[in-house]
Amino acid sequence: MPSYETNAAIVAGIQQRDRKAANAFVEKFASRLAYILRQRTTDSELVADLQQEAFVIVLEKLRASALNEPEKLGAYLQQTAVNLYIGHVRRQARQQTASNTELIETLSTEADHYLGLVREQAGTAVRNVIEGLSNERDRLIIKGFYLDEKDKSQICAELDLSHRHFDRVISRARDRFRKLVESDANLASLQFD
Repeated sequence: MPSYETNAAIVAGIQQRDRKAANAFVEKFASRLAYILRQRTTDSELVADLQQEAFVIVLEKLRASALNEPEKLGAYLQQTAVNLYIGHVRRQARQQTASNTELIETLSTEADHYLGLVREQAGTAVRNVIEGLSNERDRLIIKGFYLDEKDKSQICAELDLSHRHFDRVISRARDRFRKLVESDANLASLQFD
């Protein structure tokens, strides 16, 4: 019956798939590995999971191929566990980033709704001011050109105006409209150029 007191004997026994060698490996390094992991996290369940996973990975690798320097078995196991911990931390960071992305999308959607509401309210206020214009032709030109987005030729045909006359009329209508906007507290902050 072989003795598994040295790292070289443990590695050789694991390669021969001897359970006693695997047990000796776990017994020899379990407490040291737990100590090293507890220095990185206080989560005892995480420590146990990382410790178990590190042992499984190293056992599988040792069964598949020899370790060139069996005296470094403990260091190899420790580095495997630390790498697992780093991977765990990175996964958590990526999940946190995904959560932040969802929050940003939610806030963005809420901001879009708010801006839509502001635009709607501003549109209503502008329509009310247009309706307040005393000249019917001014109302038709401003509403047609700016709100209904009709082109100049279409408005000229509808109101029997030349293009030059349209330019003069819309300029005067804008001036009157600007004065009404400036007198309206809800629209005073808007700029119409």
